[in-house]
Amino acid sequence: MHLLVFENISTVRFRDQPRTSPLVWATPLVGIILFLLAMGAFFYTLHSEDQNQTQLRVIRDVELARQTIRTRLLASQERLNQIARAFEQNSTDIDGFRFSAQALMNEFQEVSNVLVIDNERRVTNLAMPNLRSSEVLHPLYQTIEDAESYWAFNMARETRLPVFSRPFLGASGKVFIEVQSPIISKGEFQGSVAATIPLASLLNDAVPDSFVQLYLVSIVDGGGNPVASNVSRSIDNAKLSHEVPLDPPGHGLKLRAVLYKTNTELFSNMLAWAVFGLSLVIVWSFILLFRHAKLRNQAEKRLLAETKFRRAMEDSVITGMRAIDMQGRITYVNPAFCKMTGYKESELVGMAPPFPYWPDRSYEEQQTNLDLILSGNAPQKGIEVQVRRRDGSQFDARMYVSPLVDSDGQQSGWMTSMTDITEPRRVRDELAAAHRRFVRILEELDAAVCVQGPDAGGDEYIFVNRLHREWFANATPPRMSKSRRNRANLFEPFEWFNPNSQRWYEVRRRSISWVDGATVVMQVATDISSRKEAEDMSRQQQEKLQFTSRLITLGELASSLAHEINQPLAAISNYNMGSVTRLKAGKVSPEELLPVLEKVNVQAQRAGAVIRRIREFVKQQEPKRAPCPIGKIVEDAISFSRLEAKHQSARIEMNLPNALMSVVADPVLIEQVLMNLIKNGLEAMGHLPPEQKRIEIQVGQSAQFALIEVRDHGVGVPEDIRQRLFESFFTTKSDGMGMGLNICRTIIEYHQGQLWVEPAQGQGSVFKFTLPVAEDAVLAHMNPPVME
Repeated sequence: MHLLVFENISTVRFRDQPRTSPLVWATPLVGIILFLLAMGAFFYTLHSEDQNQTQLRVIRDVELARQTIRTRLLASQERLNQIARAFEQNSTDIDGFRFSAQALMNEFQEVSNVLVIDNERRVTNLAMPNLRSSEVLHPLYQTIEDAESYWAFNMARETRLPVFSRPFLGASGKVFIEVQSPIISKGEFQGSVAATIPLASLLNDAVPDSFVQLYLVSIVDGGGNPVASNVSRSIDNAKLSHEVPLDPPGHGLKLRAVLYKTNTELFSNMLAWAVFGLSLVIVWSFILLFRHAKLRNQAEKRLLAETKFRRAMEDSVITGMRAIDMQGRITYVNPAFCKMTGYKESELVGMAPPFPYWPDRSYEEQQTNLDLILSGNAPQKGIEVQVRRRDGSQFDARMYVSPLVDSDGQQSGWMTSMTDITEPRRVRDELAAAHRRFVRILEELDAAVCVQGPDAGGDEYIFVNRLHREWFANATPPRMSKSRRNRANLFEPFEWFNPNSQRWYEVRRRSISWVDGATVVMQVATDISSRKEAEDMSRQQQEKLQFTSRLITLGELASSLAHEINQPLAAISNYNMGSVTRLKAGKVSPEELLPVLEKVNVQAQRAGAVIRRIREFVKQQEPKRAPCPIGKIVEDAISFSRLEAKHQSARIEMNLPNALMSVVADPVLIEQVLMNLIKNGLEAMGHLPPEQKRIEIQVGQSAQFALIEVRDHGVGVPEDIRQRLFESFFTTKSDGMGMGLNICRTIIEYHQGQLWVEPAQGQGSVFKFTLPVAEDAVLAHMNPPVME
């Protein structure tokens, strides 16, 4: 249907429809507005008059209610004065008071109790209603303490006149007032007679029921807050309310009445209802007329806008559109098609094949494509064709075909859409060439490259290069399984040994985005067999160098060790000669000979221990790290170095607070490090007098590492030399090789520690190194050190 619209737009010229005069739809609108204004004014006048009449009635009723309350309060006050005068004339007793009080409370139901107060504010008599309960504010024989009652009592004493108190709150939550009438006897104030009146009861008893049915009646204070009301709810109807001062009791109290919402005469008037109904009918007719005119005008605007939109869409689309009938004759082309071919619409419409934009050398191919279109067998993916422009140039295009159906549902031809694919085709060819170059580069790399797809499940590769096929024809590196692909450590480089080729490979993996946007894993394997052989050779040479260093150290200590061994041998010889002499003389018993033989055994064990330590130190073996006490390692190293220190008149001091702390280390290698550091310290103090020659060894702990410090008091190490002190073949000695400290650092780093030097306080240097403690070390899968 949409394709049909394009044809109609191109062949039919829409002429402007006659525009509807604005008066056609404006007249109903004006009539509605004028009628509504007139009816609104009419109803507003009636409503205002009704409101005014109602307000006058409210004012009149409130004044009447106030007068009723005032009259009732004054009457109760007068009766209270009569009781007070009876006390003044001593013409009444307790029974007479109670009779008079009961008569007052029976006549004025709002009075809750009547009491007599002496001049000391003490309640001497109290009367309460017989037939109803009431709240007692001032108990009998107690002094009144309420502030408002106290104020009214003082005012009655001062003025000698009846006084109404200010409203006050009782224990039950009700608001009360009191009227106190003074008792004057012989010109002296003797007390007062008081009546307690709840304001809520005053409203209920003093206001007529007819008034209560029409109004919400309340007594409010000076701030407008209700203190008593005939109902518990409030009404927001300020326009039909009125309030007047209430005196007595005064004190800013006001009587407020709010009219309940009731039907007024306006809405009960049948004539008004008839006028209102007719008005609705007239307004509804005006609305229908206005709506009809408005909808017609909107339809015209939408039709015009739709026409303009279709024409604009036809002119702005960049795809060339062409319609042909069932015989292949062109019935419609859009501006984009004309721009592509260089021909005008008038030149193409009505033309039969062959068309002028067919290239000369491809008439047969173009006719074949047209026959496919007319037969309805055109492929859905489109047909690639070449198009010749009017100037003779050509471009590649892709043409899509769909049936053209008219408004009756009958096919009237074919609609083709044509897009220029010259640039996309060029880009596609360049991408294909780039892909071939990329594959060629990967094939010629000296590394095995493969790509594992996201859905391969660890069993198949989506790409492998030539070296991968050659190297891993029978055995491949461990693959990335689908269940473990998200583990981060699988993307870390690792080394793999191929048992078939007996070669070592370094395998690296990384996640990349493949050509289809999927996330894949690329694996690159590099042959590192030569590097592994070089590392093995370097490790062997380093082990030999360490062994040679131990032999050199042993040679330097040979004289001292000979002296250490000579002492127990000399002692053994002396014990033996003495025993032989005494045996020849026959002057010895077995009991006397036993201690001598035990001493000979001790000296033999001493000599054997020295020889055993020498043998362990010299013996060449693979480094073995295991938990061992750091204190024993330090003591064994010092036992080797103590003879050299004694020979140089130097002292070796130990501070081992953590001697039992275990470290993960090879004891022989750590002893070699300590002996080398002690030897260097002794040589650095060679120029000092004997009392200043002191080596200090201290063991501490820093975080998860043991910290060993070796301090001398020599000349120290300058800053420029300190930076190169651990380099290979760097030495400050005339006869040194420059390998001692380098070997020491390599040994410590193999143990996952660090070795460094710092200037000591005063003079000398401090060599420090760390070793991991046994609890936090991981001993599995340890490799021998690779020393450079």
